[in-house]
Amino acid sequence: MKLSTATEQACCILALIASRNLSPITNAELSERMAVSPSYLAKITRRLVVAELILSEPGAKGGFVLARPMRLITLLMVVEAIEGNEPFFQPAGVVERVFKNRRRAVEKGMSVVQEKMHEAELAWRRSLSNVTMQEIIDDALKGEV
Repeated sequence: MKLSTATEQACCILALIASRNLSPITNAELSERMAVSPSYLAKITRRLVVAELILSEPGAKGGFVLARPMRLITLLMVVEAIEGNEPFFQPAGVVERVFKNRRRAVEKGMSVVQEKMHEAELAWRRSLSNVTMQEIIDDALKGEV
């Protein structure tokens, strides 16, 4: 699975919002800091709002704030907010077309492939769910003055 650059950008957005200590940050500020177009950034922030990771505060002094502390936001939450949570592997029927006359073997083989892919995906998701955004920030800042 290849994650889009929007996932990395979402992590940056969360870190920038967290660094503001409850003071809202606007889409324009985020756009300028990240050198990304405001319209593109709005798509990412919208996904983070829908996933309830950030809140959009209206008004002249409004902007984005965290919906929960960074210690309660996992890397999996960020990935799913941006990439969705569809299964990694979805058979396209290629094996069935290639081996038309081996139906039973195809069914057994595809069952094993799907099972192993599912197990790998669960392990990946479990790993990401054990890492919080706060841990990432803390690790990144170790040794910084």
